[in-house]
Amino acid sequence: MNRLIEINKVYNCMVESFIPKIKTESIDLVIADPPFNLSKKYDNFSDNIKQKKYLENCDFWIKHCFRVLKSTGCLWIYCSSNLLYDFLHLGKKYGKHQNTIVWKYANPIPDKKRFQKTWSPWLLFSKSDNFTFNDNFSKSIESITKNRKNLKTPIYDIWEDIPKLVGGFLAQPEVILKPNTKKRLFVYQLPILLLKRIISYTSSPGEIVLDLFSHSGTTSYTAKLLKRNFIAVEQSKFYCDTIKKRLNKNNKGFLHDF
Repeated sequence: MNRLIEINKVYNCMVESFIPKIKTESIDLVIADPPFNLSKKYDNFSDNIKQKKYLENCDFWIKHCFRVLKSTGCLWIYCSSNLLYDFLHLGKKYGKHQNTIVWKYANPIPDKKRFQKTWSPWLLFSKSDNFTFNDNFSKSIESITKNRKNLKTPIYDIWEDIPKLVGGFLAQPEVILKPNTKKRLFVYQLPILLLKRIISYTSSPGEIVLDLFSHSGTTSYTAKLLKRNFIAVEQSKFYCDTIKKRLNKNNKGFLHDF
């Protein structure tokens, strides 16, 4: 690892300025949950730029993702359905597409102008054909979810056993809420069970997970639970402070400006 970059730290900076500083072939797994340029209200960040510039930025960090990955490494990209083709195209420029996962959730996104959305895609790319894939995870007790009770059932490419996190009075216990409200603190928070499956399948204990566009820090938090090392990159100072507290309330060294 680059001497300036330490593992198990949260870095407050833009992904585009940080990732070129990471040593080539030093990362085992990259998980990216980028903004989708849909004019969402992120903290201190514009989610509304020209689409050409947005895709150029994505091309830049995706190219570097494959550079920093080891030969056995994988890249997961979470994207919106309207960007599925774009991210497939960009990922295939530099790596090998292995799976498109359909994350199907029971609680749809309300929409009065079109059919309500009930799924989101996750794209799995590898750097080579010799990539880490721990298929025995599906047969372990750790793979159990509320709706998956039979270990003999394989995990397919449609994941409908992991619910989306919501706010309000139906908020799950893991949802981080704004103080004294039922509103979510983050624009979007991914469930731990989802990242648990991704990290367990495509990395091993002791390896390094690069958490790009960390947002709520679920990837790094889950990596730590699974005894992986992590590097979290998030441009919002406020979000970084929250991730730091989530990871370890007693460790004041988790937040590093870059």
